[in-house]
Amino acid sequence: MNGLFLRNQLCIPIKGYNRAIIYDINRKDYYFIANEHYTVLNTNNFINFNKIRDDNEREELIDFLLKEEIIFKVSAKDNKNRFTPLKRGLATPNLLTNAIVHANINPIFFNFIETEYIQNLSIIAPSINDDLLKVLEKIDALEIDNVYLYIENFDNERFEKVRQQLGIYNLVFSVNFFGCNNTIDKNKLYNNIYFNFFEQQFSDYKQHFTIDNLVVNSDHFLESYNYHSYYFGKVCIDENGNIKNGLNNIENFGNLNTISKADFFNIISSDTFSELGKINKNNTLVCSDCEFRYMCIDSRVPAKGAEKWYHQVECSYNPYLSKWKHEDGYINLRESGVAVTESGIAIEKKKLAEKFKKVWSII
Repeated sequence: MNGLFLRNQLCIPIKGYNRAIIYDINRKDYYFIANEHYTVLNTNNFINFNKIRDDNEREELIDFLLKEEIIFKVSAKDNKNRFTPLKRGLATPNLLTNAIVHANINPIFFNFIETEYIQNLSIIAPSINDDLLKVLEKIDALEIDNVYLYIENFDNERFEKVRQQLGIYNLVFSVNFFGCNNTIDKNKLYNNIYFNFFEQQFSDYKQHFTIDNLVVNSDHFLESYNYHSYYFGKVCIDENGNIKNGLNNIENFGNLNTISKADFFNIISSDTFSELGKINKNNTLVCSDCEFRYMCIDSRVPAKGAEKWYHQVECSYNPYLSKWKHEDGYINLRESGVAVTESGIAIEKKKLAEKFKKVWSII
């Protein structure tokens, strides 16, 4: 198929160790492609499909890309002006965009942020109790896009009453219950509120990243491309009022109950507090080889290595085998021949190739 082809600028190819992904950030979807095809598509100019020598492979790829509107065929070279390259920078006018709090939080926190624009507020509570309802009433007039509730203990007998109670709060976007019976539907929608039910305990949920945590949209992509998608613009206030970067962090930077508003903003604007938020996945061992790196929400605490950041706790996805932990054939990094330490990453390529062939049954 001859012609002039340009890539939809909202469909972005990202290369991984074994395969690449096209992020469709407008339609919130993604497509796997070969790394060889990534090399062809990763251009803002006209696409040279002649780099693919096999005629059938080339035609099949073009047909697929046209069908999904990932590429467009144009009639003349000057049509290129209609396809303006996506600017991948991120303007960050707000110091604080995401907050995680507990239902027993000192209400002074909401006085601190009353002039701030918060995209997402997550509230953790043992149950739908008076503390939580008081918080929801307190924040009703604040400039918050979405409120996510994380309820540690599910009470099936009270669910109908709880559902009705929460229906009056317009900011609540989703309610996540933990420790649920496996017979309960995983998702329900009532009055524009998503109710999600998890068998696992919240203490386990907050530690582990899964395929369900992948997010594909323009805002998340641009944040992940420039910063750390979990730590950037985030503050976490634990049940004792300690100010932290995130749920799994040990270090605290002060206590909400003993500081002023000025002190609070001095803390979250400090270089020490904001350091984790400025980490890019390309500067993180293993993550830099992962095709999902700009769509994940990874709450693991990064550690600073000799040249790059790294994680002491493994992710649930092994990008060197292209396998998730819940999938058949998954093995961890060490067993795959990949060693990650403070000093860097070492890959036993022969061992990795053998494990990959075994996992994917390539003879």
